[in-house]
Amino acid sequence: MSPLKGPARFRFRAPEGDVDVLIQGDAEWVNALREDLGLMDVGWVQPMATTGRAVQEQTESDEEPEDSEGDSPVLLESDVAVVLPGPPPDPSRVPTVRRVIGEMDLNAEMEKLGIEHPRSPTAEELSDIITEMGEPEPITSQVSTDPIAEAWLQRLMRIAVRKFGVTALPISVIDNAACEQLDRSGTELELWLEGMWRLGKLVKVHGGDRYGYGPNPRWLEAD
Repeated sequence: MSPLKGPARFRFRAPEGDVDVLIQGDAEWVNALREDLGLMDVGWVQPMATTGRAVQEQTESDEEPEDSEGDSPVLLESDVAVVLPGPPPDPSRVPTVRRVIGEMDLNAEMEKLGIEHPRSPTAEELSDIITEMGEPEPITSQVSTDPIAEAWLQRLMRIAVRKFGVTALPISVIDNAACEQLDRSGTELELWLEGMWRLGKLVKVHGGDRYGYGPNPRWLEAD
């Protein structure tokens, strides 16, 4: 690695010994001072950005450390003024935007951004979507009692989550939307969904006098 040139900063901290050393200046001078102080094997050095003027200003101090020698003191962080690049900030150029709390129509703002408001899909909507799809590949990445039916259920849940923004579907909606693809209905479907929940592939959601099922994210992304 080529030797560091130009303005550089050296920092070494040892909180347990109440030591906090910061040295800034030309890289050669910084390294020479580190060597004099026996700090070559500790701390870290990094280059500093330049702005065409000094990046380091040393404040005069009436008291000098007793162990300092020569004209190159060890600088503490509070002794250094760092000049940032670019023009000084001008708050007057920042536009002021004021809104009354609660005034914003979130639904309208979401529509402007093309974000659809989440809504529960009907069984007819889901049925129309999956009917137009070809038969999915059977589940092979996980142990399954019915790989084809599970692949159809996985597809149904993906549509609910990604297109409609819901995280669960009532059992009645699942039944009416995909009983043909799942090859089961009524009590048989409920028992099968319960088994999928016990295997950790689905989550059960209670809602008043009924409950539904949603996908476990890990299962939903599995092929």
